[in-house]
Amino acid sequence: MGIVRAEERPAPRISVIIPALNSARTIARCVRALGEQATRERFEVIVVHSGEDDTCARAEAALPGVRTIQLPRRTLAAGARNVGVAAARGEILAFLDSDVYADARWLDTVPRALGPGVDLACGSIENANPRSAVSRAEQLLMFNEFLPELPGGPIWFALSGNTILSRDAYERYGPFVEVRAAEDVVFSRRLVAAGGRIVFVPELRVYHDNRQRLGPFLRNQVTLGRHTAIARRLVRFADSGSLLPFYLLLPVAPLAKLAKIALRFARRRPVLLARLARELPLVALGLAAYGVGQVGGAMVRLPALPPSFAGEGRCSREMMAPVAANAKR
Repeated sequence: MGIVRAEERPAPRISVIIPALNSARTIARCVRALGEQATRERFEVIVVHSGEDDTCARAEAALPGVRTIQLPRRTLAAGARNVGVAAARGEILAFLDSDVYADARWLDTVPRALGPGVDLACGSIENANPRSAVSRAEQLLMFNEFLPELPGGPIWFALSGNTILSRDAYERYGPFVEVRAAEDVVFSRRLVAAGGRIVFVPELRVYHDNRQRLGPFLRNQVTLGRHTAIARRLVRFADSGSLLPFYLLLPVAPLAKLAKIALRFARRRPVLLARLARELPLVALGLAAYGVGQVGGAMVRLPALPPSFAGEGRCSREMMAPVAANAKR
């Protein structure tokens, strides 16, 4: 078994979809890790690129049989994922980011992760640059709910950079809404509101190319804070059914986020508290940047949405176009 080319029959069981934007530096490692896996699964790999560099050419050179789609204009990751789904042939849709590479057993774990009653499964994220202090801080801020050391089980949202679902589930709960840096939160929360179930599967592991320089790290935290705040205004988060606590806590948002991370580690894997303490200076800087972004996201003007938006199983592109336009800024 192995990778299935576009013209081959029967169709693959798994479609791995990778959105990319000028990912020439990382895409070869990403797709090569899939091609090197010893698996009995029939799978295809689809790279959807919307940038200007040679990402597609590098992907094709690194993995013969990969399918590449070059979009005519820059597109958010959510839109690229939707394009990939439209081209995919598999019954299982697996999404990876272009700056991760999968563990050697990732493909074989994909079908097992979608157990009975599971609509969406999210894997763990490991740091590919553990020697960098900035990367270690980013790991604790971005992926504190998805560390390989944490136990598996139900979870409130799935990171789109390492997530799988059936085609039927995508048809019921999709498509991905084109909100930058938070489309996975919006998708997940609307899935849960419609009765879907999400689980965390630590064995479904990938390695993320975490940032290693302070400037990019802080700018990314501002972006994440901004768009998470926007997502919170679009859908109900697990920690609160009301926006009032969010607005009241904005002045102390960094401290509130730190407390949530520490409490999560204390409950689920206390040994991680020592890691958090060691990286606290850079973590604190990142939290401050995240808080700045949250304030900005709280101020973004959003269009009026139907009262049932958060509970509906599907949203149209037309309904979300004004949201996407505002959120891209």
